[in-house]
Amino acid sequence: MIEKIAHITDLHLDEYFPFKDKITTRKRLDYIINDIKKNNIQHIVCTGDIGEGDGVSYFFKKIETFNTSVTLGNHDNFFEISKYYKTGVNFDSKKIYKSQEYISFKIIYLDSSSGVIDEKQLIWLKKELKTAKPIIIFIHHPIIKLDLKVDEIGKLINRKNLIEILTQVKNEITIYCGHYHIESTSFYKNLKQFITPAVAFQIKKDLNKIEIDKTISGYRIIQIENTNLTSKINLFDHAD
Repeated sequence: MIEKIAHITDLHLDEYFPFKDKITTRKRLDYIINDIKKNNIQHIVCTGDIGEGDGVSYFFKKIETFNTSVTLGNHDNFFEISKYYKTGVNFDSKKIYKSQEYISFKIIYLDSSSGVIDEKQLIWLKKELKTAKPIIIFIHHPIIKLDLKVDEIGKLINRKNLIEILTQVKNEITIYCGHYHIESTSFYKNLKQFITPAVAFQIKKDLNKIEIDKTISGYRIIQIENTNLTSKINLFDHAD
């Protein structure tokens, strides 16, 4: 059986920066949703930074016909998202995280919206890692370090602690994330990390500065076939 997942991230719907209007990011989301439909994909995973204001309701209206899983980003408001999304919602800690079992893989969704993986979530994670299956993790923040300016200012605060937990198990772990608005692939011990381009805009890969590219949007198509896991990026040029 082949399972396809569309991984989208960093939509920033209705946010003032950098487009100063509500139309541009909505159009980019519409374009990507249409491409997902063309590829006959029924499962969407969104790893956060959905947007603000009416952008949140707009997002959930657009994806209502899909099987959708959501993790929170640092721009997301827990209470706004939890109005529309109920799975894995923890009102005590104001976090959203869960796991799913497939025949050949286990998928874990982590909540890094506060910039850290809190202690309660780490305890839960250690229990969830006790499986014989390969593991897929969806999270907003990258876990493996990158030598870029965006990593210097936006890194997950306790990623060393998280990496220590993940590398103590023997399972192969594949991480899909966003946050940095770039495409990137990294490896460390039993970890593979794939950063997916943002729906809204990209950040150029630079060690010394942050520079935005407003012409490109994108998403990732993940394909699971038995124990084989592959993915590809779909990019779209919106330059006039």
